[in-house]
Amino acid sequence: MNVLNDLSSAQRRTIDLVREVAAEKDCHPFLVGGPVRDILLGRPAVDVDLTLEDGASTLARALAKRVEGRVRSFPQFLTYKVTSSGYPEIDITTARKERYRKPGALPAVTAGRLKDDLLRRDFSINAIAFDLTNGSTHDPARGQQDIEDRVVRVLHDYSFIDDPTRIFRAARLAARLGFTLDPHTAALMRAAIEAGALGTISKERIWRELFLAMDEAEAPAILADLASRGALAVLFGDRRSDDLLPRLEAIRAQLEQSPDLDRYVLFTGALLRGDASPIDFEGSGFSQKRARAVVEIANDVPRLEEALGAADGERDRFRIYRSVSPEMLTVIASEVPEETLHIQRYRDYEKFKLPLRGTDLEVPGGPHVAQALEQTREAVFRGEIAPEEARSYAKQVVRKLLDR
Repeated sequence: MNVLNDLSSAQRRTIDLVREVAAEKDCHPFLVGGPVRDILLGRPAVDVDLTLEDGASTLARALAKRVEGRVRSFPQFLTYKVTSSGYPEIDITTARKERYRKPGALPAVTAGRLKDDLLRRDFSINAIAFDLTNGSTHDPARGQQDIEDRVVRVLHDYSFIDDPTRIFRAARLAARLGFTLDPHTAALMRAAIEAGALGTISKERIWRELFLAMDEAEAPAILADLASRGALAVLFGDRRSDDLLPRLEAIRAQLEQSPDLDRYVLFTGALLRGDASPIDFEGSGFSQKRARAVVEIANDVPRLEEALGAADGERDRFRIYRSVSPEMLTVIASEVPEETLHIQRYRDYEKFKLPLRGTDLEVPGGPHVAQALEQTREAVFRGEIAPEEARSYAKQVVRKLLDR
């Protein structure tokens, strides 16, 4: 099976171990899904996903014992997960059939054959299996041809109705791989969105899929694509905009420089730009603070730009910066080039530490001490006084504050 030779050493070692244990236990495992797709594309395969028609539990427990790991069982999905130090996670499932009781519901799962398992999947490029026993390939949905044609194709006409989250997964997968939706799949997606398919699943599931899109390297393209197709209307109303993609790209550029910022707040604020007031964040998991930051980005950029335009010097500008979230500053930096250097200087100021404590001032405690220390820190940072003058300067400030 030469196609497996390009696996990373960890994955290759894991596959060799699976073969060895499977032979001992007389099991017949198949490598399936995303790992197979990525191997065929020459991309790094991170996951190890296995399917067996029989013996999934036997293989999972034997593997866990061999690697001194842990096995977790999810009986409602006929699934096992083996974890161990030094090996990637191994997902092992019994080949399954699925039946959707109603649109948007989670499927009822029963045991099936390998072909059943492959044809229940979301897209043809994820419906390929490598037989780890004899090296054969199983491709009942012509996924290898779609990989060659670089298209994402659903396996049946009710795919997006049965599971509307596939709308988001199709957009993510196409952008990640540089593929396009096959025309019939694109038409089915459009019809499902227009028919309100996304209204049949919980807001929590939709937000989860949206956040996964925001985690992607190509997040701006994915989010703009979803917005243009009307897939975000179920959460936000119609948010189609000609300037959305450049706005999202500018935020991605800022995130590359400051990856610790809240990307979900930034991208959601950009999607809601203009008016976030009627938006219900139920299911998003946003705290009140994060929701306020989203609304601030969506609603208050013009007001902040006006305030900064009227700022009188750096001290006044820093006061304005201090009044908004770090994510809002990132949006301003991405959209108002003349503010970028000022914002960077403010961020440097935020990191600047003064080797001076309140007890060094030898005065009774109170808010005046914190004010004096902050004014002193700013004076040193701005070069108004030398660092060695900080203590005496702070004492003078605190005295003036006490006299008031």
